[in-house]
Amino acid sequence: MSTASASSERDGHRQRVFRYGRICTPEREIVDGALVIRGPKIETVGEASEVAVPAGAEVIDCRGMILIPGLIDLHLHGGGGFDMAVRGGLDGAARFHGVHGTTSMVPTLGPDTVPVLKEKLAALAAGYRGVDPEPRPEILGLNLEGPFLNAKRGGAFETGALIGPDPALIPPLCEAAGGTLRLMTLAPELPGGQACIAALLARGILPALGHSDAGYGEAQAAFSAGVRHVTHVFNAMRGMHHREPGCAAAALLHREVTVEVVADGHHLHDATVEMIYRLKGAERMVLVSDAVPLAGAPHGSFVMGGERVTVRDGKTTNESGRLAGSLLTLAAALRRVVRHGAIPFAEALRMVTINPARLLGVSERKGVLRAGADADVLIVTPSLDLHAVYIGGRAASDPAVGADSVEKGRQTG
Repeated sequence: MSTASASSERDGHRQRVFRYGRICTPEREIVDGALVIRGPKIETVGEASEVAVPAGAEVIDCRGMILIPGLIDLHLHGGGGFDMAVRGGLDGAARFHGVHGTTSMVPTLGPDTVPVLKEKLAALAAGYRGVDPEPRPEILGLNLEGPFLNAKRGGAFETGALIGPDPALIPPLCEAAGGTLRLMTLAPELPGGQACIAALLARGILPALGHSDAGYGEAQAAFSAGVRHVTHVFNAMRGMHHREPGCAAAALLHREVTVEVVADGHHLHDATVEMIYRLKGAERMVLVSDAVPLAGAPHGSFVMGGERVTVRDGKTTNESGRLAGSLLTLAAALRRVVRHGAIPFAEALRMVTINPARLLGVSERKGVLRAGADADVLIVTPSLDLHAVYIGGRAASDPAVGADSVEKGRQTG
């Protein structure tokens, strides 16, 4: 397979034609397709026999490969050794996830004091520093996981950073984010939770139930108030019991609620992932990485966020033995649910492309391969290993990139 030349990378109007690959849009599948991009946009998608090759275009032979939309991660904290909450960490983490197939993302902050959160939100809202010759994932907004979380379900977060829901704090947090805040996780059962839901919805921000000890009825009340998203379902929330189904069951049974799934084989058993899929269907399930800065790190002991954590066997745990985020990339999550979660590829693909795009209101240009959409394109093998990544029409990885480094347990820069 040929790749983009340095000169064509500099030419923003150079056309590229990806020919003879299987194209999954995911709205439809074209067995022997062709996709034409010009600069940052897709120009044409169709049957290879019906799409003409423009004069002077670079032709990329994709025989034996699959073309899919770039992946969209709603929930990630870092990767490649970089913490997005630390100055300079956004750039490094974005490069790591970019070469691993994430072409759009929503950087996520965990709980902290309000002054510190405001500083971090402002820093992330400023975006990337300077111009990078390597394309990076587009930032589609920011995600705030806390601080209005239930200490009973704090997970790996420091409970001292958690505070009760206070709608008066939402305006200053939004202002610090400069209008970029898109999601906020809270525990709706706490006093002030319902008022915070209303305040977030009034500002066009998606409130998400998470780190919650809500019972079934309390969760239903939150959904009736407008909550339509659940952060990493089953993790850091009240579990299911046959006499008290809890907030997880409420989320699975509500037809309009979308649930996040961390499919790394550690946060959820593969059978649990299959159960979620059977109850929610392909359209109300979103795969997220929830990646921590150590995603991509080898086995060993590290300090992360001031806490000693251990990376071993594809998971990271703190000194108390709790899971401390995941080491996933979205490409690895996609592979896992197809291989082990009994989810058909076409439906799993929706969970990392069009579903998060619709949740964020950007499905006209993200999460699809169609004329006019952004030229975020992945070329993968039939086993779903990455072969090449294009972000806005620019090559973000070398075709030599093979299976995800997290799965192989080696260091990735």
